[in-house]
Amino acid sequence: MATIYYEQDADLALLKDKKIAVIGYGSQGHAHALNLKESGCDVCVGLYEGSRSWKQAEADGLTVMTTAEAAAAADIIMMLVPDTSAPQVYKEAVAPGLTAGKMLMFAHGFAVHYGQIVPPEDVDVTMIAPKAPGHRVRAIFPEGQGVPGLLAVYQDATGKARDLALAYGKGIGCTRAGIIETTFAEET
Repeated sequence: MATIYYEQDADLALLKDKKIAVIGYGSQGHAHALNLKESGCDVCVGLYEGSRSWKQAEADGLTVMTTAEAAAAADIIMMLVPDTSAPQVYKEAVAPGLTAGKMLMFAHGFAVHYGQIVPPEDVDVTMIAPKAPGHRVRAIFPEGQGVPGLLAVYQDATGKARDLALAYGKGIGCTRAGIIETTFAEET
C-alpha cells in the first residue's frame, strides 16, 4: 500500500531558517517560487544572465540572482530547468555551491536516475514532483488548494531529507491534496 502524506505530516517550520533557491522560472519554477514565498519561505530564483524570465520574476516580487549565486547562497536548491539543460546547469553553476549538508531537489528523477547528475555524498537529494502543470500548481494555491505530488529520497546525508522535502511539498501546496512516496527510478 502506498504511503501518502498530508498537511499534518509536514512541518513548514523546518524551512524557517533555510534559504531556498528555485533554479529556473518556467512552468514549475514560477509556481514553486511564488507558492513558497506566500508560505513564508525565504526563496530566491536562480537564472542565467540575460534570461527572459529575470524581469518577470522581479516583477513578481522575487529576489533573482545568477544560478551560481543562488546555489551558493541557498540551503535547499530545487532544479527546475529542462532535463536537456540540467546536467550543464548543474555542473557549471550549481555543483560549485553545493556544499555539505545542503539539499538538492528535483521535480523529475531523470537526470539523477540516469547518472547525468551525480551529487556528492554529503548532501541530501530529494524529489517533490507536483502531478500537474505549473500554471495549475500556482492557480489553485491562493484558493487554499493543491495538486497531488510525489516524494522520493535518493540520498539522506543529514538524516532529515524526508522531513525537509515534505516541508517543501507543503510550501508549494502538495500536502493539501496528498504526496505519495516513490523512488527516483519509479518516477522516471
